[in-house]
Amino acid sequence: MIDHRFISLRRAVAAALAVLPIAIAATPAAAQTATGTIGVELTVTNACVVNDSTTLQSTLGTVGDVNFGTQPGTFQTVDGELVGNVGALSIRCSPDASPTLTIGSGSNDNAGVRRMISGSATIPYRLYTNASRDNEITIGRQMSLGPATTAPIVVPIYARASNPGGIARAGRYTDTVQITLAW
Repeated sequence: MIDHRFISLRRAVAAALAVLPIAIAATPAAAQTATGTIGVELTVTNACVVNDSTTLQSTLGTVGDVNFGTQPGTFQTVDGELVGNVGALSIRCSPDASPTLTIGSGSNDNAGVRRMISGSATIPYRLYTNASRDNEITIGRQMSLGPATTAPIVVPIYARASNPGGIARAGRYTDTVQITLAW
């Protein structure tokens, strides 16, 4: 006699085994993870800018002018001051940089004295670090400006022109002084 319970059990086991691979395939595998890092780096070098520039300047151009105004030919001495687009010369450098400013001779110097020229006539002048004009900026003088902070370094430059000849020839007298900013 056939035991129907046994056949039913056998069919149930066969059906379960047939469905088992589908059930295993439908179950997602456990996700795996790996971690790492990203290196981030920036190298900043010292920099200086002049007169509120926002970009590093390889040439400073004209940083300002000393204008002695219009004087009669009989003037004795006249004082002036460097004035740039923001007033006095203003230098901003990276904090802790040690900037230096070197003031050159000018285009018409003679025997260690800067001179303005008009044709063949000259008028000597001198540059100073203070308004009392007793601390001369000699030709090639290197002025230490640091250490820098985040605040601008204001570098006032004063000037005095002298008329040693009694009556100066009329004309427009000019000179150009080279400056070098190093840091």
